[in-house]
Amino acid sequence: MQRQIYERLAEALATPDGLRTFRLLQAAGVIEKTLTPALSQGERGKNISIWEQQGEVWVRPDPLPLGDHYATRKVLAKKEAELPLRIAFFGESVAAGYLYAPHITPAQVLEEQLLAAMGEGSFEVIDLARTNETLPSLAATVRASLQIQPDMLVLFVGNNWNLLETPEVSPYAPSVPARQRYAQALREGIAGPIRLAEEELRRVAEGTFELIALIARTVKIPVIVVVPEVNLADWETRQPVLRLPGDGVARWHALYREAVELTDPEALLRTAQAMQALDHGTCPTTWRLLGMARSVIGDREGERQAYLAEVDSARYATLGFLSAPQATTQARELLRELSSRHGFTLVDLRGILNPDRRHFLDYCHLTLQGIRVAMAAVAAEALRLSGMTESEEDEDWRKLLEWLPRLSLSPEAEATALLGAAVHSAHRLLTTHRPKQQILEGWCEEALDLSPEIEKAMRDLLEARTAPVPAVLTAAQQRNLSSPVRLLLQHGWRWDHLDADLLLAMTAAVARSGYGPPLQLPTTPKGDDLELWDPLERFYPEVMDLEDLPRRGTYRSPWPVSSFCLVADGTRNVELELTARVPEGQGEVEAEVNGVRVGVFPVGERWTKGTLRVPAVALRAGLNRLTLRWPDPPPVEGDPFRPVIERLDLGLEADLHPVFGEVFSLVRTPR
Repeated sequence: MQRQIYERLAEALATPDGLRTFRLLQAAGVIEKTLTPALSQGERGKNISIWEQQGEVWVRPDPLPLGDHYATRKVLAKKEAELPLRIAFFGESVAAGYLYAPHITPAQVLEEQLLAAMGEGSFEVIDLARTNETLPSLAATVRASLQIQPDMLVLFVGNNWNLLETPEVSPYAPSVPARQRYAQALREGIAGPIRLAEEELRRVAEGTFELIALIARTVKIPVIVVVPEVNLADWETRQPVLRLPGDGVARWHALYREAVELTDPEALLRTAQAMQALDHGTCPTTWRLLGMARSVIGDREGERQAYLAEVDSARYATLGFLSAPQATTQARELLRELSSRHGFTLVDLRGILNPDRRHFLDYCHLTLQGIRVAMAAVAAEALRLSGMTESEEDEDWRKLLEWLPRLSLSPEAEATALLGAAVHSAHRLLTTHRPKQQILEGWCEEALDLSPEIEKAMRDLLEARTAPVPAVLTAAQQRNLSSPVRLLLQHGWRWDHLDADLLLAMTAAVARSGYGPPLQLPTTPKGDDLELWDPLERFYPEVMDLEDLPRRGTYRSPWPVSSFCLVADGTRNVELELTARVPEGQGEVEAEVNGVRVGVFPVGERWTKGTLRVPAVALRAGLNRLTLRWPDPPPVEGDPFRPVIERLDLGLEADLHPVFGEVFSLVRTPR
């Protein structure tokens, strides 16, 4: 059977349309990774994603203790009868059920809804979604899935496209030719790299969908494409402004400092518009402030458009801080266009899901109700395409939703997902206006309301974060592995950031809940070097620690304020020693502890060492926020991107954003 399928694919490629498809796949770089081996070898068997072929079945490797990014189904097998109709379900982390998997996933919910509508034995859904899915690997998995004879394909993709599909369109790309292409595009201004990334994404998306369409036509099965919605209301994307001519950067940040203190929405609107006059709409931060102002004055459509523009302007090609996966306008339009071109059925979640916390855990991952509603819309189309329904009412997702069963999940599993949302937000959220700790407290409180058991996971998490060894070596991890509220890879357990905002949020939530004794924040640091308060507040390649880029030995700030976590017992003075520099000239770095100015460090263009004594009266027992305020960068003469282009032309990485200051070391010593 499998050989016949590939022979039919080869025949399809021999037609005029097929030759065009083949050339497009080659141009998109998809053909080499997905189709060539099958067509050249008449492949009878091949692994399906991580499911390894063992005779007539495909077996999943056992997950590691912290889990992995794939569905947990152990064995895949070929179909043996016409029913149940088999749906192969593909997609990214949203489709994989992040942060509820393996307890509940969209594929499981879709199958339950279809069985509720048509009865036992009518449908089955094979979950082949995975976290961090990319278009080439999606195409490969779709092709390999032919071996288990699906009757229908569901593709739930698009959120990852803004970050994962154009990695070479970046000033930090490791490839010298890629950097030089970026430099050439940047000669057009910042619109050049943006256009280059859009063209690259279109090329890869077109090639992938051409291949999937060829497969679907050859084996005569329908395809459903799900267009994602994103969290517009409750997820913020703060980014530093790009290099600007003259003193534009200093003026932009002065306006930002003014904006976050304003309570008058009209004044906020004017200030945000002044910021946008400087950044020309390229900075997500400005769009968030504009949306907030329009929200308060009651301009709902203006608010929505501003938040959409915020998502669209957080492009990989222009990132400063690490951003989050969200479906941009380009991704959504590509999905609609390519689905129409190939005759795929479209389920557009915009207008179906609420773009806020009712249906979203974070930037794009769905709540239980979000999963239920989204899958009801997919189920309605699957029922229509199956031809098994008797009335149009059975194909209306709103009608289905009225009687479909509610999702059932243990309080412990749901609480774990909500705590995971807090951890995940701690790692990926940079707020523009609201204190992040308040957002994290909300998730922690909801988790505690669902299950007091989650308080034990919070204690384990605090212990792991503050231990002087990696989290995986702590006794807390061993306890949590056997707990009913086990935190997995998807919940951010394995990271070793201090996560100061999260620790404070958990402490406050537990104190209000009354479950158990108060959480005890550390009063002794892991070491003498201070950790960043928020690890995300640095250039994104330095957060990701990319294997093909050398790791920096210093911290560089693309923002005029840098915050560190000063752990103290609150009874002794602390001496700080800072070794730092600023890009040009001389100046002073102002130091604040918990919002109170405690002194200054002199800095210059060369490395400068300075000391400062923080009196015990300024410190509290536990976590103290030490803030460094860098001097404004000097004005720029001429094209602000000229030095960037010159470095990229030489094959060197370069920064699109100004560097306010650089820290070699920041050490504390009790006195």
